Amino acid sequence: MTADSLDVWTQIAEAFPPVLPRQPVTLCDCDECRDVQANLGNLRWNEVLPPALDKHFGSLPLLTDDAFQALLPAYLFRALDDLSEKNKILEWTLYTLCPLSEEDEAATRESDAKLRKRIPKFTDQQRSAVRAFLALASAASDLDGHHQAITRAISAVWL
Repeated sequence: MTADSLDVWTQIAEAFPPVLPRQPVTLCDCDECRDVQANLGNLRWNEVLPPALDKHFGSLPLLTDDAFQALLPAYLFRALDDLSEKNKILEWTLYTLCPLSEEDEAATRESDAKLRKRIPKFTDQQRSAVRAFLALASAASDLDGHHQAITRAISAVWL
């Protein structure tokens, strides 16, 4: 881990207390959500093991807002392991943290607003930690395809 990654790691750890998410942790009762509930539902972010994250690399959108806030640090830490396009947890975490860049401005603003509605209970310190993570990811050269979305997320969502 680089010194910059360690700084961001520390900022995340300080911003997010390890709390149990309220139940249920998923938005529906489909098979995938039941599996996420079974594997992550009774854990604090600092108790989630890498194999569980690897299995549920794309599951952040399935979480309730409370569970998203409670478990996001586990995903951020796993993403920090390898800031490259090969890291599928990083890729899917970025998709979740960054709004879609749409062809027309109205659709882009709607995407921004939808993501902002998901994070109203995040503290200033937590938003700052997410911005630091996004800025670090934006500096990674092999993530060029994400730079525009990351810049938009930092300036329009994670204020």
